[in-house]
Amino acid sequence: MSGSPTTAGTAPTSYDHVFYPGHAFDQTHPGHLATLGVLFGMDPTPIERCRVLELGCGLGGNLLPMAYHLPGSQFVGIDLSAQTIVQGQANIDALGLTNLRLVHGDILEIGPDWGQFDYIIAHGVYSWVPPHVREKMLTVFKENLTPNGLVYVSYNSYPGSHLRNIARDLMLYHVRDMSEPQERIGQARALLAFMAENSMANDVYGTVLRDQLVRVRAVRDEVLFHDDLDEVSTPFYLQQVADDAARHGLQYVCDASFSRSSFESRPEPIKQAFSGIPVENAVAREQYLDFIEGHGFRRSVLCHDAAALSRPIDPERIRRLFIAAATEPADPLLDPSTDGIGAFRTERGETLSTDHKLSKAALVCLGRAWPSAIAFHDLVEQSLASLGHVQDSLRTRLEEEMSALAIVLFRTFAAGHLELHRHAPQLVTTITERPLANGLARKQAQSGSLLTNARHGTVLLEDTIARQFLALVDGSRTVEMLVADLRGVLISEGSCTVEAAAAMATPDLVERNLRFLSKLGLLVA
Repeated sequence: MSGSPTTAGTAPTSYDHVFYPGHAFDQTHPGHLATLGVLFGMDPTPIERCRVLELGCGLGGNLLPMAYHLPGSQFVGIDLSAQTIVQGQANIDALGLTNLRLVHGDILEIGPDWGQFDYIIAHGVYSWVPPHVREKMLTVFKENLTPNGLVYVSYNSYPGSHLRNIARDLMLYHVRDMSEPQERIGQARALLAFMAENSMANDVYGTVLRDQLVRVRAVRDEVLFHDDLDEVSTPFYLQQVADDAARHGLQYVCDASFSRSSFESRPEPIKQAFSGIPVENAVAREQYLDFIEGHGFRRSVLCHDAAALSRPIDPERIRRLFIAAATEPADPLLDPSTDGIGAFRTERGETLSTDHKLSKAALVCLGRAWPSAIAFHDLVEQSLASLGHVQDSLRTRLEEEMSALAIVLFRTFAAGHLELHRHAPQLVTTITERPLANGLARKQAQSGSLLTNARHGTVLLEDTIARQFLALVDGSRTVEMLVADLRGVLISEGSCTVEAAAAMATPDLVERNLRFLSKLGLLVA
């Protein structure tokens, strides 16, 4: 792999003393970025053979799962903290990965010799570095990005960060003369709690302080230390970031959380108010939307300004993609082949509905297959087959029906209720003869409860027995063997007698646990 040599003699950073938690961020995955590129008419490099660069990679917790699941691609991360790189390299060595390299160095030293990358990631860096480093980041985005490449960059954003800054300014003032990390963290929390609890509960200021106290209490110490108590931290308006990107020959594509960029699910008054702003001026449209919704964090996707983006998005592009959705009928007896509206519950408990028969059947099929993704044309065939005799009439106007389905699916995606994939994760939703769990997750379960599934999502598995069971699902055991070995685990843990273990670890329990693992995206082919 090409890349800058490790930088020697770099001074220790605050991240050497207080490690920032490293884990996967699903929206940074090249597969997600490639999907967004396809929707806008681009032809991104296939993720099975791409090059990925992450600025501020920390422990490599985001890159490592990518490298594990995409062995034909190359990954490079750079971070200024020597200690995090050392620990990250140990994790790489433990897994025997040869397609991931972590570099201890300064972003300022990245040059043409690093080569070009199809996907560049900068999560949690842009707002937390000085202006000259931000300028260098934009230069890297431009000069080290392939012509059809995509950039993910996240940052604290206005107007939402104005509220966050109120609490942040109070805490920074209070700890201004403190240098020891734990003292700064403890005193910052105590100060904000005192101010919030003694402010007027019935005025705007008091409400803001109380809301911020809830936020601060929910974050881990190391996150508070690096995100809120970093004096360099600077929020931006979307327009500012887009303008700075444009100066470097880059253009804004959309937010990585696509529903943030879409007007599909917005109320009619908002759609009408912004109808006078051309869809090509996406930045202005979304900036005004931010003014309404008050976002405090953004995940922007950029590309070269020479790329011809297609706006508005043509829903027909969904035909090139795989679809996944955790939808289930609100009425378990729903018959998609009958007339009338069918209502569906989403994973987040929200409701969506349609009276289009093919779309109703598709949402049923997707829910049954979750978390697996289904190619559009396969979904059409499965949905038609489930409609019985009604499919005959639909097939006579199949193109029209598929176009209507594409529109429904795109609107559902734009509202944040459905996933689209250019490259479908290789998941298993049935119990095979010898079930196999994601090898990376099995490795992670040996040392902690935070796991990464094949969808690049984070799974919290806190139960010790559950993690030990996961380790057993290594593809070498049948269900019967898993039952026997799980009983052995229960007995060895001292939590059960032989009789109790036999009563607890039954074939039915093992099969239910396997189905649970499959829904978490932890079972693979």
